[in-house]
Amino acid sequence: MNKLELVLKEETHSIYDTATMEALFACIDRLHDYAAAGRLHEVTTLSTEELQGWLEDLIYTARETLHEMGTTRRGQ
Repeated sequence: MNKLELVLKEETHSIYDTATMEALFACIDRLHDYAAAGRLHEVTTLSTEELQGWLEDLIYTARETLHEMGTTRRGQ
């Protein structure tokens, strides 16, 4: 592994910590609060279709990550 790969690996490890995951959850939870109150227009300039697309992509990626984590665990 070259120096660049080592640096990138180090940065990746520091990105996915508890604080980052809590911030991600809080962001989505706040978005939910505004959606439930019918006030999305106050917190985003995205159209409903764009926001739905992003949320669907996030959900898909999260589900795929969970699947891969399960596959990796079983393969070890």
